[in-house]
Amino acid sequence: MVCLLLQFSGKSQEDWSLKKDKNGIKVFTRKTKNFKVDEIKVECEFNGRISQQVAVILDVNKHYEWVYKAAKTQFLKKNSDADVFFYTEIMVPWPFQNRDLIARLKVVQNSSNKVVMIESNGVNDFIPEKKHIVRIKYSRSNWIITPLVNKKFRVEYRVQVDPGDGVPAWLLNLFIANGPYETFLKLKEQIQLPQYVNARFPFITD
Repeated sequence: MVCLLLQFSGKSQEDWSLKKDKNGIKVFTRKTKNFKVDEIKVECEFNGRISQQVAVILDVNKHYEWVYKAAKTQFLKKNSDADVFFYTEIMVPWPFQNRDLIARLKVVQNSSNKVVMIESNGVNDFIPEKKHIVRIKYSRSNWIITPLVNKKFRVEYRVQVDPGDGVPAWLLNLFIANGPYETFLKLKEQIQLPQYVNARFPFITD
């Protein structure tokens, strides 16, 4: 009985619901126990090298060009070329206040299968909170970038965010699939820009 319950619990935690499937971009959501806002998963295949994707994500000053509703993005600190801190301000419709977050990005590649894992975790107290902007208290996302044949790669992206008080969770969940879809649609164009097509990193093997 215990084994059956554990199996059922594990299965329910992976119970994703497909919300959008268009232009090769799949957006899933699922309810989670400790958060009012749904967790998001995006799956998509890209043409190019995995270094292109890594280059776009590490170019944090340009995130506003492709991340949905990002009003401002700014590099803050670098521990290494594969470990950086950055700031993002996110536009929220009136009458609600904009949100912001500070995150730490860390890039690691598995040397045997070349899969790249990029973790982005919120760091609330890195800089003081700003007036009239609500600090996102919890943010965690993961990029899994898997090389494929014929100069392609597959991306699985997961994100869980607690947007803070003020915006009703039911309202956010109504539109939760649109933001990730629009982000990945722009990301497909972004990785083909010359500065990313030619990107190379000593810590990434394509």
